[in-house]
Amino acid sequence: MKWGEEMKLKYISEEALQDLKFNHQAYERHYFEMNDQWFNEYFNQSGYVIESNIEFKMPELNLSQDYIISDQKNVKEIYEALSHLTPVQATQERLWTGLALLQFRDYTFYRLKKDMDNRNERRIKSGLFFTQGNKRSLFIHILARLWWVGYMTYDKNNPENPYWLTDFFSEKDFSARCVTFFSSNFTSNPAITKGILTALIKLQEKGVDIKRDHFQESTKYLNVVGGATILDLLTEKEVEEMITQHLEKIFNNIKKPTLI
Repeated sequence: MKWGEEMKLKYISEEALQDLKFNHQAYERHYFEMNDQWFNEYFNQSGYVIESNIEFKMPELNLSQDYIISDQKNVKEIYEALSHLTPVQATQERLWTGLALLQFRDYTFYRLKKDMDNRNERRIKSGLFFTQGNKRSLFIHILARLWWVGYMTYDKNNPENPYWLTDFFSEKDFSARCVTFFSSNFTSNPAITKGILTALIKLQEKGVDIKRDHFQESTKYLNVVGGATILDLLTEKEVEEMITQHLEKIFNNIKKPTLI
């Protein structure tokens, strides 16, 4: 596949998905060997690959050995290339598994190379299939999470840099942040997501070193608040103010150990 090449999106049949997923151990050595020939022959079987009417241009994905660099850049590349997908389409396992093993197989071999070299069967399977529930899996799958982080953080109200929230979210601990942050039900609402991230950015600008604890505490707090408030009715600004006040209170009240 060449960068910029126009093509139609391909996905796999339900029959192929179930075979690959539930007979994964029988096929695992082909993943370990990154065996292109085997995958090509496998998907040549009748009915295993379906060509959709969805057109896209092949993005130029970053394959840096530093995943901090590549994950941040590839969120934008994947979302830009496939931004015309609907959220419903983007929840389909057959689509993401198909893309990972067909048109984006080079990226799959790159992103899972360490796991393939180490024969980490569990991570290979979770990186390519939905193994941990539909929502959580979207942020574990190596391709789906790129699209979904882009979708959830893209800020159309900031035309000069609509990816400013994306850049912040993916600047470090990308894999961990994906699972920690987006596993909560209310972070499916872009307004809530953007409100939290804006609050965290402003705290960082004040000199706060934003860590995983800040993300966890934000979602934990809104989970409690959600018992008394309809979170979906809150604006981004209201969420931002609530999170800012809560985090400043929580983390400013941590007492430092006393020297004896």
